[in-house]
Parts: sequence; C-alpha cells; structure tokens
Amino acid sequence: MPALLAPTYSETGLWQAQMTPPPGSREALPTKVDVAIVGAGLCGLAAADTLAVAGRSVVVFDREPLCWGASSRNGGMVIPELKAGPASLEQHYGELAQRMYAEANDAFDFIEATIAGDDGRGGIECNYQRSGQLYLAHTRSHVGELREQAAEHAALGEPVRFVPASRLSEEIGSEAFFGGVVFERTGGLHPARFHAGLASRAMTAGAQVIDRTGVTGLSRRGVSHRVETTRGTVEAADVIVATNAYADGATPALKRKVLPVGSYIIATEVLPEELAHSISPTGRMMVDTKNFLFYWRLTPDRRLAFGGRRSLDPVDVPEARDFLYDAMLRIHPQLAGTAVEYAWGGNVAITLDRLPHVGRIDGAWYATGCNGSGVAMNTWLGHRLGEVLTGQAPPPALAELKHRNVPLSSWRHAYLPLVSRWFDVQDRR
Repeated sequence: MPALLAPTYSETGLWQAQMTPPPGSREALPTKVDVAIVGAGLCGLAAADTLAVAGRSVVVFDREPLCWGASSRNGGMVIPELKAGPASLEQHYGELAQRMYAEANDAFDFIEATIAGDDGRGGIECNYQRSGQLYLAHTRSHVGELREQAAEHAALGEPVRFVPASRLSEEIGSEAFFGGVVFERTGGLHPARFHAGLASRAMTAGAQVIDRTGVTGLSRRGVSHRVETTRGTVEAADVIVATNAYADGATPALKRKVLPVGSYIIATEVLPEELAHSISPTGRMMVDTKNFLFYWRLTPDRRLAFGGRRSLDPVDVPEARDFLYDAMLRIHPQLAGTAVEYAWGGNVAITLDRLPHVGRIDGAWYATGCNGSGVAMNTWLGHRLGEVLTGQAPPPALAELKHRNVPLSSWRHAYLPLVSRWFDVQDRR
C-alpha cells in the first residue's frame, strides 16, 4: 500500500531533523596521539570520553558529518539484551554466558548513569524514560517460547513478566499478537540528542572529534600505529576501530566479519493524545518475534516511529516506507488516515553468531556487531575499551568469543535473497 504522505514529508531522519549537532573539532590535525579512534558513533565517542577523562590524548575520525550515522538514526531503544536468553546462551557458552549477560545489564546501567550525570559531570538531556519493553508473539507458536523467556529472566530476579493475549489490551492497542513479555529494564531516548551529548562530553574532556575526515589506511609502525586519513597521517600508540556496519577498505579483515543489513523507520505526523494512548497506553518500546522483526514506539513529541525491514535484499527508502506503512496499519488499524512525515534508513551490523564482538586486528582494538541493539551495548563497549587502554579494567567477556568471518562475504548479494526467503518462511510459522 502506498504510504499516505504529509505535505511536509521528508526522507530524512526524524531525530536528526529535530536537533543541531555540535560542530566537530576545528584544531589542526595532530601528528601524534595516545589513541586514535575510527568512527564517531556511540562506541567511538564513549571510548574517547573515557580516555580523555583519564588524561590520554585522543583523536576521533569520522568520514561523515557528526551525527550522520546509525547512532543518530536508530529507534532510540535502550535494551539490555543479547540475541538469546540466559539459558540458551549458557547452553552454548557455559560460564562465559553468565559474564556476557551480566555485561548487557552493566551496559544498561551505564547508559542510565551517564544520562543522569551520576559521574558528577552533568547529565545528557535526551528525553530518556525508563519505559519498559513489550516483546510480542506474532504467531501462536511463539507463545510458549515467550513464557519460557519470561521464566528464565524472572528466575534471575529480573522484573520480567509474561502477558497472555487476554490482557494484552492493557499494554497495546492491537489484536495482531498472541501474547507478550514485559521487560521493565528498558528505556527510550532521543538518539540524536544522546549522541550529540556524548560528543560534547568527549570534546569537553579534551578529545578531538574530527568529522568529514575518512581513515584510508591503518598499519603497524614498530610499537605504534600509522593512521592515514584524507587530511594527513597521525601516529598513535593505540587504535580503536568503532565503525560497526560501516567497516570499509581501511580495515578489510574487520569488514569480512560483519554483514551490513538495512533497517528503515517511518515516523507519523504528531498524533492526537487520545490516539497515541490507544496505540500504546504504557508508552513501552515494542518489538515482535519475527526474524524480520518490527520495532515501534511513541516518540517524545507523540509520533509513532515504526521500523523494520522486509528482507535482506537492498531497497530504497520509498519502497521500505510503503512496506512499513502497510505493516503499521495492519498492526494498528486505528492509524488509518494518519500521514507519514519522515522516512529514513541505514545499516546495522550483523555477526554470524548474532552477538557483539570485541577483539584485536594487527594490534588495533575493535568493537562491532550491534545486531540492531547497540544503543546500550555499543556505548558501554566503547567506555570499557577506554578503561582497558588506561589499565582500569580487563577486556570484556565478549572479547573471549571467537569472531568468525561471514562466509563468502564478497558473494553475499548472491546468497542473501535465499536467506531472506528462508527467514520469511520461518516468520510465517
């Protein structure tokens, strides 16, 4: 169904349209630093902030304008999750799973503490609210799985509960689902404001954040690193690569370890208060159980932001917009006649095991693989790598995972349509 478009419709990100990012650093390019960071997203900026506070000289490079990437384009959901429950992780990884899962919760706590300014440096104004998450069974066959997940988390003392279909109307104005789980430890924020706040913190602490400057090559030079950029060369004692889905030819070994997959979001015009309440009486972050999942929420200015993807195939924003609009109306028919004002998209980084990874390539540290849930984890991983390089903490448990290459990555455009068809079959069950 073609989307109904508002007269002010724009194919730009809602979040980015609502704020002006801080200007990048305008100082001359340094010749030598303690740490060079590639990528000025949440991970890179959190690392820069932690390092600069500890007294290290830091420069962050990004080839795009500040606040361009996924860190400012995502759904703004702060979720302490890995793409499997505690019991499933433990079956595969044993004792390591417990530490990885603990880190997911540490990441959530770190975000809340940073936003609140618990470190005494002032908080970040980004419309944060601990809203909770509603995870929804899109078919009856997923209800048992959700019951088990709720029991797993509750057994660990977490505020998690299963919601049967008979009581879903208390949580969501839709008859499209067969049950759900409420995770209280989830929040929603304005991602562009959060990202801009992290950038300002890092620069105030002394980090140089140089945007519109691409890193074209990394190489070892004795015990240091040579960082080649479009504006010159910098020598660094340490390097952190925080490019996530946008790893490129500057780090070919890392590029082979992640699969960039498009994700798209539409945002409606501002909704009347009664209509917004009918959709989400509790204001939770909402996600369904499909492989090609939908995720949606009310925004701070009372729009519905609705995201997802149809397949792994590349599509343009108008095609994705129309698909999402049709899906949104099937889930929430009360939105008939409501226009779309914004539509946008970008890439998320998928790993083979669907877990985030931390490691080293030729001496450079990296963190990657948000798998669509990076607001909390990627920010915390950047902070943790900063602590690693300053001797304040050991590498995270995620660094103990084997990070395998995506098979036949250069042929992915040939086989991804087949994977898409298989996921689609699974989603119909």
